[in-house]
Amino acid sequence: MTYEGAMQRLEALAREMEAGDVAIDSLAEKLKEAQQLLAYCKAQLTKAEAEVQKLLKEEE
Repeated sequence: MTYEGAMQRLEALAREMEAGDVAIDSLAEKLKEAQQLLAYCKAQLTKAEAEVQKLLKEEE
């Protein structure tokens, strides 16, 4: 999975929920998926930030 792919899926889930297209029976499952995607994206951003900081320090 890529960061971009995860964000696209999150956007699709948000659109479904906002439009009311999610059945009550699957709402908890969709929310769980969204939480997992958010955690993945946050981890990817944290990793990228650490790499950028490392590169910037190496240039000094």
